Amino acid sequence: MITIKNDYLEAQFDPKGAEISKLIGMQDGLNYMWKQDPCLWGHSAPVLFPIVGALKNGTCCIDGKEYHMNQHGFSRNTEYEVYEHDDTHVVFHLSSSDEIKKMYPYEFDLYVTYTLVDNKLKAEFRVENHNEDVIYFQIGGHPAFACPFIEGEDANDYYIEFEQNETVDQKIIDVERKGMSHETKRLFDNERHFFVRQAMFDNDAVVVPHFKSRYVSLKSLTNNKSLNFYMKGFDHLGLWTSKHVGGLLAIEPWVGHTDYVDFEGDFKDKESAVALKKGETFNCEFAVEIFPVRRQEIVFFF
Repeated sequence: MITIKNDYLEAQFDPKGAEISKLIGMQDGLNYMWKQDPCLWGHSAPVLFPIVGALKNGTCCIDGKEYHMNQHGFSRNTEYEVYEHDDTHVVFHLSSSDEIKKMYPYEFDLYVTYTLVDNKLKAEFRVENHNEDVIYFQIGGHPAFACPFIEGEDANDYYIEFEQNETVDQKIIDVERKGMSHETKRLFDNERHFFVRQAMFDNDAVVVPHFKSRYVSLKSLTNNKSLNFYMKGFDHLGLWTSKHVGGLLAIEPWVGHTDYVDFEGDFKDKESAVALKKGETFNCEFAVEIFPVRRQEIVFFF
């Protein structure tokens, strides 16, 4: 494990998947990340690359050739290089290899940087194309937080709150056909919060496009602890819990999502696929802000 620490937070990372394993508040000693119980979900916050969600039939077509990848791509099960590391930041690096090219033929460099600033953990994703004319990819995070924060509490007392009132539809996943449907339904009508209930997740993740808020919060009715989750450069938000509410809630910033059930195109035609030309760089970032802290000391990134 790789550890960084300041006066507010201690963060631990697994180089496999460049994954946040623990995020511990120095004031209360709580780990705000999901505890990686394999009975529900054995991860806590892997990086999703070069796809978000699943390929239709586990297969994609790139330049006329078929490739196969598991859900969310190879990143989360691949060992990253520890590129830089000091007391308050770490940089992980992943690049193409012979094994990766069996699944994804493009040359790439992916840098994942985690930095602690006061009561925030900032995560920056940077994709570089040095060798190819154009590369195509999706990218995302999958941080899962303890819900409830404190053992013995009821997850039903927890709720998600958007920064602003939103009028927005959610996309609907077709669980039987294992893909994104073209159906939507209203999530908010000039509203900003909902309680964590199993019925919300009967069709897998709640997928939210085109929202205005810079961040969403996870809060409780029964204690004063909370977190804010900031996003920049992503076009979808996924909210997900395991089949039985109680233990975890994932707040997932995505560029792209699982294939539509009727998708038949090339990889480059996937919704929200990034087209990165040679010599260009793609950046996106999120940050997790843990409360309680002294509000006057907070440093905002966005």
